[in-house]
Amino acid sequence: MLKQNEQALRKLISTGNGTYGVSIYHFETKESFEYQSNELFYSASIIKVPIMAAVFAHAMKGKCSLSDKVRVKEEEIVPGDGIIKHLTSSIEWTVQDLIVLMIIESDNTATNILIDLVGQDQINSYMKEWGFNQSHLHHKLQIKAAREPGKMNVVTAHEMNEFLKKIVAGSVVSLNSCKKMIHIMKQQKMNDLLPSLLPEADGVIGMIPNWEFAHKTGYVPGIEHNVGLFYLPGQTYAVSVLSNNVPNRAESRRIMGEIGKLLYQVSCESKT
Repeated sequence: MLKQNEQALRKLISTGNGTYGVSIYHFETKESFEYQSNELFYSASIIKVPIMAAVFAHAMKGKCSLSDKVRVKEEEIVPGDGIIKHLTSSIEWTVQDLIVLMIIESDNTATNILIDLVGQDQINSYMKEWGFNQSHLHHKLQIKAAREPGKMNVVTAHEMNEFLKKIVAGSVVSLNSCKKMIHIMKQQKMNDLLPSLLPEADGVIGMIPNWEFAHKTGYVPGIEHNVGLFYLPGQTYAVSVLSNNVPNRAESRRIMGEIGKLLYQVSCESKT
């Protein structure tokens, strides 16, 4: 399935002026597509996916509970994505709440609190255990003083996709943790990249949707990423698309949207 569309995928990616790293895996045929997938990219918010898994691992070891409550201090609030910065600091959040906000709203304040909860070194240790050899967490988000010169949070498309495959297999932390992580990623609120050109899930209440995407996005100027698990009737893909030096968001959104649309169309055609 992917092999038959490799040329179309390469042609589509080559229409962009930015630099792209792409890794796609089709679970049913075990076919892969790789395009500059071992290149390092600044992670932006994609790093939040392994951070989420690290929190689940921390809880599994009894070092915290997902029901533990945290009150965000005024000095912990950072700019960028998220909703905590707009709310009163007297609110208590559970660790589970913070994970959800980190993923579906890409909340940077929630992310930094969770990094402190687990510890940066411990997160990197977990990442190494899960197969991240090039990808690395070097600093918290939106805090320039926390960044060492020349050291940025980095990921590769291939390592992110291999990690997604492990989550689908239930081999990250525990089977139950993997189910919870996928459920959280399915609630993603930022859907203007890979799923942007897919048809609306329309029909009677309770109908099984024609597609679902459990995913995470990442953005800073010139950089746009989208990684996740693309579920279609009888078909499942792990998809990681990273970009850099993108001249405008219209380009990355177009290319990623077309990739998602192509995978959807190919899967629909395979059923006929």
